[in-house]
Amino acid sequence: MNDFFPDFPKEEFDNRYSKARSLMKEKNIDALFITERLNYEYFSGHRSEQNAVDKIRSYVFILPKDDDPVLITMPFEVAQVEQTTYVKKIFTTGALFGHPDFISDTLKKIGLENAVIGAELGTEQYLGINYLDFEEIKTQLASAKFVDASDIFLKLRLIKSSNEINYLRKASQINAQAQKEAFELTHAGMTENEIAQILRTKLIEYGAEKLSLLCVVSGATTSGIVLLPTDRVIKKGETVGFDVGVSYKGYWSDLARTASVGPPSEELDEFYSWMMNLRHQCNLMLKPNKTPKEMIKVCDEIINKRNLKTMGVGRIGHGVGLATTEYPSLAAFQDIQFKKGMVFACNPNFANHLGLINSEDNWVITENQPDLLSDPIATNKILTIE
Repeated sequence: MNDFFPDFPKEEFDNRYSKARSLMKEKNIDALFITERLNYEYFSGHRSEQNAVDKIRSYVFILPKDDDPVLITMPFEVAQVEQTTYVKKIFTTGALFGHPDFISDTLKKIGLENAVIGAELGTEQYLGINYLDFEEIKTQLASAKFVDASDIFLKLRLIKSSNEINYLRKASQINAQAQKEAFELTHAGMTENEIAQILRTKLIEYGAEKLSLLCVVSGATTSGIVLLPTDRVIKKGETVGFDVGVSYKGYWSDLARTASVGPPSEELDEFYSWMMNLRHQCNLMLKPNKTPKEMIKVCDEIINKRNLKTMGVGRIGHGVGLATTEYPSLAAFQDIQFKKGMVFACNPNFANHLGLINSEDNWVITENQPDLLSDPIATNKILTIE
């Protein structure tokens, strides 16, 4: 018998399929046609290194409403699929071309030639195949109807299971501890790139599997911020900040920290503490049945008293899960209610003559107060490095 190393128990996927099928029934959808990499991973459990970079081959997961799921992949991926997933119906093609034909034939083989098929066509969703290939599949299945199922994918991934939260907590703790220790090794005279290398080393040391972003920002940012580390030398009297995304078992964290190079000025000390209080007041809104709009109202009331604006990115936070930043946004336009199991990064931040003043932790909504995932938490008083 082959070794078996799934990331989750089978019940995790059974529960995902059951919820998906309930939503499919509401919309009269016969099957989900899933091609975007993260949705593919969410439904299949297959975390492929090749999928992230391959633009010529197709990775497809099909969830019929009343039949077993089907996976389309490459022959060299089959061993990984068998060792890490519970999917039994696996279709493969070694050809580099002709994928629309193969996918269309597969859909016909499993009885979907006349079906209503939900795909990633709408809000915050993208197809994992190119437009022309998708159009060719539609042409070859002329009697089928492809419809937008974006709300199904968003709803399913929005509420995290206890297993997912465990991975998110691990990713967040790796991130928080690595940033803390990287600051302890940082001092004036170092370059941003030298600091970034220390941070990368610490992240890997503590178990980070992948990085989605690693930003080291120093000095005043009155004309905008440069997030990519450079050979700029950090100096006493200014700030240096991190904004980092790392994953564990496919689940991400998104954390930011800001420090003062040398003792902070009274202005910096006061502004950072004020920003942390603003963040705290916003985080208190991460409770069941509250809304992003209510959170934004709290934020605006506080910053308006100082005649300030946040960085102007359109939101003050976002969901965290299979992506570093994912649906939903913490913004007034987001028409949702917070529910237990949602995970967020909330960080109203400011770029000014003091630097990028930012602090970001990750939280999961519970029945009461939000639960911190990213221990050790950002300090309420700005960290000082020499």
